[in-house]
Amino acid sequence: MNEAAEPRETERSGARERASRRRLRPPVQRAPLATRELVLRSLDVARAGKLTIVVGPRGYGKSTALGQWWHRLTQQGIAAAWYTASDLDREPDVFLEMIARSLAAAGVEMGDAVRPKTGDSPAATMLDAILLQLDRDERPIVLIIDDFDRVDHPAIARLVEEMTDALPDWVHLVLATRRKPSLAVSVLRTQGIVRIIDPAELRLSDAELGEALGLPADAPELAAIAEQTEGWPVAVQLYRLWRGRMGVSARMPRFSGQVDEVADYLAEQVFAMLAEHSQTLLTELSPFDYVEASLADYVRDRRDSAALLEEVEAELPTLVQRTESEGEPAWRLHPLLSDYAQARLNRSPDHAARLHRRAADWLWQQQRYAASVRHYDLAGDRATMMETLGGIPFILIFLTYGAGELRAILRETPQEVLEAQPRLQLMAALAHFKAGYFGEASNWLRRIRESTGGFLDDPTGHGEQLELEGHALDLLFECYINGIAPTREAEVDRVRALAPDMPLFWAWCENTMVVMYQMRGDLHAAHQSVIRTRETYQAIGMLPFAEQHLTTHDVLIALAHGSLKTASELAAATLRRRGAGGIEVTVTATARMALASVDYLRHYRESAADLVRVAFDQFGAGEAWYDQYAVTWPIIVDVAWRRSGLPAALRVIAELRTRLGNQGLLCVTDLLKSLEAIYRFRSGGIDSAEAIARTLAVDAGHVPWRTRDLAMQARILIDLARGRVAAAGEGARAMIEEGRTGERLVTMVKGYVLLSLVRDRLGDEAGADEAMVTAVHHAFAEEILSPFVEEGSAVRAIMERIAKRAASPLEQHHAETVLRALKAKPQYLSPDALNDRESEIVAHLAEGASNKLIARRLGLTENTIKFHLKKIYAKLGVSSRKAAVARAQEK
Repeated sequence: MNEAAEPRETERSGARERASRRRLRPPVQRAPLATRELVLRSLDVARAGKLTIVVGPRGYGKSTALGQWWHRLTQQGIAAAWYTASDLDREPDVFLEMIARSLAAAGVEMGDAVRPKTGDSPAATMLDAILLQLDRDERPIVLIIDDFDRVDHPAIARLVEEMTDALPDWVHLVLATRRKPSLAVSVLRTQGIVRIIDPAELRLSDAELGEALGLPADAPELAAIAEQTEGWPVAVQLYRLWRGRMGVSARMPRFSGQVDEVADYLAEQVFAMLAEHSQTLLTELSPFDYVEASLADYVRDRRDSAALLEEVEAELPTLVQRTESEGEPAWRLHPLLSDYAQARLNRSPDHAARLHRRAADWLWQQQRYAASVRHYDLAGDRATMMETLGGIPFILIFLTYGAGELRAILRETPQEVLEAQPRLQLMAALAHFKAGYFGEASNWLRRIRESTGGFLDDPTGHGEQLELEGHALDLLFECYINGIAPTREAEVDRVRALAPDMPLFWAWCENTMVVMYQMRGDLHAAHQSVIRTRETYQAIGMLPFAEQHLTTHDVLIALAHGSLKTASELAAATLRRRGAGGIEVTVTATARMALASVDYLRHYRESAADLVRVAFDQFGAGEAWYDQYAVTWPIIVDVAWRRSGLPAALRVIAELRTRLGNQGLLCVTDLLKSLEAIYRFRSGGIDSAEAIARTLAVDAGHVPWRTRDLAMQARILIDLARGRVAAAGEGARAMIEEGRTGERLVTMVKGYVLLSLVRDRLGDEAGADEAMVTAVHHAFAEEILSPFVEEGSAVRAIMERIAKRAASPLEQHHAETVLRALKAKPQYLSPDALNDRESEIVAHLAEGASNKLIARRLGLTENTIKFHLKKIYAKLGVSSRKAAVARAQEK
């Protein structure tokens, strides 16, 4: 991106952002119809429950009444959030992002829940983050979602049901919808947590009717008007406008009694009273939810739209509403007026098609891609749609706005267009990949490769882009799904060669290689690649996007080095920054994971496994790569074994194996086999452990280093148990060397611990002590404990010998710390020990989650959580949540 282009891109993304922000406040009517006191009173009463559903057809004043309530709540100092839904928000992550942003706009601290427009966070994680922040606020909050019917699809309905069930008592949700929502309303009603305000309650009372028309309450004509309009607010609005033009003596014709007929007549009459240029304006702008002056000018090919819209707003103050974002106004037509105008427009299909086509062009320029595709489709202009989508910069869109934007574009794209466009199929494969369907995404990519002759044959004429993007996705998929391979550099070179002057793809390659180097254990190369990636993203103006993810790599690289202090500081700094609302959930999850891992390495506490599991669960199916699994699950498996023995460890491994099998993530397979071999060995199953170990490769060119460490450890322990002491010693020395050359401290410490066991078996007491002292020497600065304690009683005798004669007071202190941990009894033998479920609940308490939120996370009832908490308090001898967390984390 050159310097001249960058401001234009910023301006376009700013326009897109303003379009989203204007939906976070109710539209403003220049002349309100009437104060809806009865409805406002009902809404106030309904706040005692969890959910209010305001349901009624168009024109029943739902938005007007709720807008009045929003203003009243705001004036009372109550946090009132507003979100007008669009049918382009049907992706769950987009829907939840808008909810989080509306709450933030209302002054509710959203923290992790407000993810930036970069990358992705899974919907379940985003909902969890929203609920957690609402739990922490503890003040009255009202969330109003207007036009909910536009997003009322199964996935969204499920999210709303989950959210309603888990909302804190001080949060009230309001849904305004034209039809009964597809929620389990009957169930919610039996629970007494939902209030429904229906059309009968939305009708104007006689007093409100008089106020709206400026008539006294005893005016004789009110009865006739009420009979004709049935108190339907929009019909009354139209009548008022009609009466203002026709005069107070004008009489409406008699109708059949159908209120729709009255409204249609009045809409036609009111429309006909407007000047011809105003009629033309409203007709041409009727297809749009919100009309910005620049959009109107472009579509109409004029420069007078703002003045004309202000004129119409003055003439129809209750039917043309204004909203603003950063000082830029936009206008919204009342649905009934819009529908009438669209019916007029549809009588001129060629003109309508032209307007839709120009709208599509403008929206594409403003980076509102899904809306643009919709208008191309409405224009019936498949040729232009094909041409535009054929050149879609979908990787840039993905990096800027996330996979949810890709899914929204695909949802608006006709199937035949998708089938004719290989690049759109690549986009679909990427969207599937980011949703965690790795196997399906990989198969889709393979079919595209085969059908296009190796990404070379694009019928739309974008062959160079197809080849570049196809190989870029192939590199990404192979790296994340299958892991490391000696060919990765060649694959990177191919992508770079296809994009010699495209820095975005160089950054893509560097970022992929960061992951590859981390998996290989080449941490120096990983660090250098992070530096190059930062520099590249900074050069193309996308550093804010990259910085969060690169911080994740910084944390993981420090953790791999064994630089626990640095990893902790980076992770803690990340968590401190989240308060500003600019950190993605998955980034903070990595920080929490790192802190829990450091706690395990330094203190070998069982609570670390519960904390690390909570952190891991924040990753969605498509967001966790090899490192997240390899850091987290060895801890979880180890603690499951310590608490409940081999069956528990095998259950955890089986759980993860099933999950990975469903996703098609292959690079973690041998990690699980290595863990199974180790814990079968530790439980006395040497034969079964050896059978598994024989299948494990330890080739540095093909096996990630964390898997290789575990596989080597399993082989060394088995060789030692079988009497193959020389082979065990060779393996331990190889592990030490890998740790030294790769600058991986924990690997080196573990190698020395195992070498000490080998020498002790040979009767070389002095050599065993020397190796163990060396392990302590390397471990004490970072306070590393777990590599010693994991080996249990085999290490204890050696440690007792060296504890008294370590080389320095600091080393001696560390040796004594290790010895104390070795002498401690396993927690699961104590009758007062927390069981797995109780430990898991305490880990959620540590994050600040309420009983209700913990129940949602664990799939339990709130009463069950309360029951567990009583047992937890009794076992730990405490009486509060904070004390329970503090006591449990001592263990």
